[in-house]
Amino acid sequence: MSAASCLLTEDQFLCSICLDVFTDPVAIPCGHNFCKTCITQHWDINVPYKCPNCKEVFNMRPKLQVNNLISEMAAQFRQSAQQKASRMCTKHDKLLELFCKTDQMCVCMLCSISDHQRHSVVPLKEEYEGKKAELGKTDIFSALKKSIERSQAELIDTIKEKQRETEKQAEGFIKELEQEISELEKRSSEVEQLSQSEDHLHLVQSFPSLNMIKISEVKKRSPLQFWKLSNLLQSFPSLNTAPPTKDWTGVSIPPPVYEETMFTHVYRLIQGCTGKIRAKILLCEHSIERLDLCCCLITV
Repeated sequence: MSAASCLLTEDQFLCSICLDVFTDPVAIPCGHNFCKTCITQHWDINVPYKCPNCKEVFNMRPKLQVNNLISEMAAQFRQSAQQKASRMCTKHDKLLELFCKTDQMCVCMLCSISDHQRHSVVPLKEEYEGKKAELGKTDIFSALKKSIERSQAELIDTIKEKQRETEKQAEGFIKELEQEISELEKRSSEVEQLSQSEDHLHLVQSFPSLNMIKISEVKKRSPLQFWKLSNLLQSFPSLNTAPPTKDWTGVSIPPPVYEETMFTHVYRLIQGCTGKIRAKILLCEHSIERLDLCCCLITV
């Protein structure tokens, strides 16, 4: 198509009525082409119907035939003309082949002599190469930015996974402590009931079963749970260490704050459990002391 259009002259793409590039070109029986609107309006006011070019007369108004070939070629010619016009200086109608660095604009040879005489003017191709190199650097920075964002996303995923694992472990330890508290509450209730009982025989017979779980054993078990939770909390500082990533000199990623939030949460749970267990231990010790005293009185 482009090769065929090169064989045609500019005049062959012009409508002889409007003297502009064809718009919706149509052919009439004699073979000449016109804009559809132009020939329609021409025949609306001119009778008999004849060709504006060769003057051939038609007895009846001819049926217009759309010329797709000329339409496509005219569109290409119009586009080429627009591109050529954008490369021409509107003031001197000369080709824009220079670039003024001072005013950051393309100029023609006459502009560089008149309006940009004292400015820094370089050939357009030279400026093109410089701009192209800058775009290449921009691509490198874009790739670097994407790589950093990907590394940051991986770091956040790692920290979140560590947080989930730690929360799960902490929940298990805290559940054990809560079971310990429940057991102590049950024993404390039984001891309190016996200490208020006036049935000497029932108290003496029930005392050995209550004494099966000694306070010293509870004290030994509870610190073990605290020790596990303490070790769990000590694992949080390791979250400050990022997983292996590429060494980006001069690039830093702000450390997330998940470890602080998790540490505070677990610490508060431990504090609550610790207080409850200590209170129950003291209550049990007091109740057992009262039972010991009752047993001694009964024995005497």
